[in-house]
Amino acid sequence: MLAGEVAGVEIRAMRPADAEAVHSLMMSSLDEFFSPEIPLYFLNQWPRGSFVAADFMGNMLGYVAGASLAGGRASVALLCVKASARGRGIGSALLRHLETAARMEGMRAVQLEVKSSNLGAIRFYERRGFIRAEELPGFYNDGSDGIRMVSSSFGSAN
Repeated sequence: MLAGEVAGVEIRAMRPADAEAVHSLMMSSLDEFFSPEIPLYFLNQWPRGSFVAADFMGNMLGYVAGASLAGGRASVALLCVKASARGRGIGSALLRHLETAARMEGMRAVQLEVKSSNLGAIRFYERRGFIRAEELPGFYNDGSDGIRMVSSSFGSAN
């Protein structure tokens, strides 16, 4: 197995035909409501910045969507892994694919926002080289606070 691979899981670029399964995964894995158009929105916004993880039967296990931002930056817009597939390295592999795509397009920074209360996600990103860059009071639709994190392997996002 090559570095970054996950046994029994294919990590590949998202295709338009994946949108329904990705939306279903998002709704079952994340605590916000998402319109069914969201996966295609991000795929169209940055076609080389959306990846899925599927098992050998084609079942959707994970998804990451990136957004191309001004100033040579990429954003991790969404990252989710099916609850029963967590802890297998799928989220890490998806994140690495997105970071590689950003580097290949000459982007200088990768950033993301996470709820301040989501300590598990914050630890996940910190273990993968992200650092806290900014507090975001009332950032989320439900009024909860957020934290902007930046990948330290890209240097400063400013």
